[in-house]
Amino acid sequence: MKKATKKFLKSSIKTFFKIAIIAFILNYLLINLISAENGLNNTLNNINQNKSVNNLPNSEVIYKINELNLYETNKIFNYYYNEDFEKCYNYCYDLIKKDPGNTTAYVFYFASSYQLDKLQETINLINEEYYDYTKELVNKNNQLLESDKKYQYLSLLNAYSNLFLYYINEGKVRTSYLEEALNTFRNTLFFPASYSSLYTGLGIVYYEKELNEKAISNLNKALSITPNDPIALEYYAKLQNKLQNYQLTISKLEKFQNLIKYPDLIFLLGYAYEMTNEINKSIDAYNLAYELDPKLLGNGYIALLRLGDIYLKQKKDKEKAIQTYNLILQVIPDSITAKTKIEEAKNF
Repeated sequence: MKKATKKFLKSSIKTFFKIAIIAFILNYLLINLISAENGLNNTLNNINQNKSVNNLPNSEVIYKINELNLYETNKIFNYYYNEDFEKCYNYCYDLIKKDPGNTTAYVFYFASSYQLDKLQETINLINEEYYDYTKELVNKNNQLLESDKKYQYLSLLNAYSNLFLYYINEGKVRTSYLEEALNTFRNTLFFPASYSSLYTGLGIVYYEKELNEKAISNLNKALSITPNDPIALEYYAKLQNKLQNYQLTISKLEKFQNLIKYPDLIFLLGYAYEMTNEINKSIDAYNLAYELDPKLLGNGYIALLRLGDIYLKQKKDKEKAIQTYNLILQVIPDSITAKTKIEEAKNF
């Protein structure tokens, strides 16, 4: 992805929100403290167009929710990794409004806006809408902020925007964005509905802060709500791989290998297979990651590098290795890494 300019880093968004809204809302939330509920009911209401759901036992209803979530998230991946960023951008926003719990929609909404060169415009619009809508709710008598669905998804958009800014920036400014994200995610704990997007966001923040136990705890909460949340699964696998708990990654991800079309997630499974010497399985996973990411926008690129290394060093197949590295050059002709790998393979 492109790097944000320094002009953008000095945006007034943070100051505007911190002074005008956050302090007031924090005070309001403390006055109106409510108990968090295990609120799958709100998610069930979002799929009431499926008339048969009402007659199913709870376990079957939850399966239907996950099935719907799987379809929606795979549609996001298809748009994004085939560079249909405008469709991805619009679809994600519509999905967020319908289902505030869909973590993938938040992540790829901002990723798409970045690819479309309208990240700052998008964040400005979100902040403006968040500020205006909050004022409107506060002015209404007996209106509880955190129980309002629009307020919920605008709050989560605000949190994920800071998280995204953390990832695309460098230096000390990154820390301020991470702290802003943490504070906003914590505020969303007052929501009466339990959204996986909330706990996934907290899990990501704690992962970045290297608070591993808190990260795992929140990611597991997210997965207890939506077991096939791709972003929660991704950060769960990232953390377990970092801790060299490769079997935990495998046991959690392998059942989703042919269901979730998220190349970055499949790459992490392939890496766990490789680290446990399940080479043929790692080859299959890396090939699948590349198939899902043919434009090499994500970890499809790294999957090809590792795949080439396996062919060269594990399988002793120099030609297959060179062929694999050349797949990178077809998409990124100036890749120094791929060119270096090809030269190394020729002299192997």
